[in-house]
Amino acid sequence: MNKIPIEKTHASLIRDGVSEHEQTLHPAKPFWVLFVANLGIGTWLMGVIIAKMNLTFVTGMGVLFSGSFVGSLLPALTATIGPRSRLSQIEAGRLSLGLGGKRIPAFLNWVGAIGWDVINNIIASSALVLLLSSFGLSVPFWLALGILVTVQMIIDIYGHHMIQATSRWTGVFLTLFFIVIGVMAMRQSGSYVPPTRPAGLNDILSALLLITIYNTSGWTTYTADYTRYLPRKTPSFTIFLGIFLALFLSLVLLGFFGFMTAASVTEETPAGVMKGLQQLTGKYSGLVLLLVGFSAIPSNAVNGNSAAYSLMSSGFRYSRPAAAMLGAVTGYVICLLASGSFLDFFENFLLLFAHWIAPWGAVVLVHWHLAGNRSQKTEEGISLGGMIFILVSIGSLFLFSSNGFYRGPVATLLGGNDIGPFVGFLTAGLIYYAATKRSSPG
Repeated sequence: MNKIPIEKTHASLIRDGVSEHEQTLHPAKPFWVLFVANLGIGTWLMGVIIAKMNLTFVTGMGVLFSGSFVGSLLPALTATIGPRSRLSQIEAGRLSLGLGGKRIPAFLNWVGAIGWDVINNIIASSALVLLLSSFGLSVPFWLALGILVTVQMIIDIYGHHMIQATSRWTGVFLTLFFIVIGVMAMRQSGSYVPPTRPAGLNDILSALLLITIYNTSGWTTYTADYTRYLPRKTPSFTIFLGIFLALFLSLVLLGFFGFMTAASVTEETPAGVMKGLQQLTGKYSGLVLLLVGFSAIPSNAVNGNSAAYSLMSSGFRYSRPAAAMLGAVTGYVICLLASGSFLDFFENFLLLFAHWIAPWGAVVLVHWHLAGNRSQKTEEGISLGGMIFILVSIGSLFLFSSNGFYRGPVATLLGGNDIGPFVGFLTAGLIYYAATKRSSPG
């Protein structure tokens, strides 16, 4: 750790971005950050869920591959902004949304990042408690959780450089062991869940939307955080391909194992997946618990680091390490207070985030690809792009949402399927494109 420099702590890191002389990152490194961050029981669960939607093997694999493909496009596109802007992902939106408009997605992204921290750490801490108890060690949940949170917080205090430095070896480690667990589990489970009836169009569409949104909503607001240290002249296609492959391959790999072992999972939750894999691996069940506990570290390090960036973009006036520590403490307290019903509520709440992430991504991408030689000035309040983002997000939530909180009229007509993020992305992008072209000189 002494050889890894701590990332700049001052607020200028967010306001001004990284300096050009700091843009020395090797183009292959961001791949490992996003790849390892997407390796976890939650990704495995995606395969389990689609397997139980009465899909045949061929249809299920088609949904998994096509959903992973489409869902990885938007995060990979937003990643290309990093070297050009030298700003964090959320901060780069200020040029199209305005200072006031930027703070809305910044705060929402902080809430979302803390939310995923909570969900990941609860299951990981529970796994560590079970693992240690198998060796006769009685460790309370609060202590196991505290150890995990402390490790993640230390990484986040160091920041970007520590995450980049450790992501490759953790990625290789987790990949190898997840493959070992997957092969062992497949040999014991026999086959995937056989369809009980022919899958209808609604089943296929629901599964496709689930897989697509998983990557889109999970990583779109993070990716430039880990590409902005690349040299400015790094080809956009190189950046795009690295992030795309990281998310696509990780989801396909664990989604496949989840699909093939779904028959042994009785509860479609991360905890249910963990229990099912423990039963399938028998005397090697401790390896499952170790993987579940360890995989939360690199994933939540990314969540926590990007949460710190977002909190500073929302108006937090203290240093980056202070923002990282506040996020870690907040997540720790929520984990201790969380009940099962609260987690169900929080998971449904986080599913709503795709409704603002998609329009946000559209406005930001259109701005950066049409900016050309126009002046890159940030408006003080909420700009036209910010108003488009806000109105389209609200419209998407009202018309298309389909979850435990609310079902919109269009979602009802579509049999409960939520296509709001896709409609929101196209609508916001087209409106902002038209407005930008009209206001451009000449």
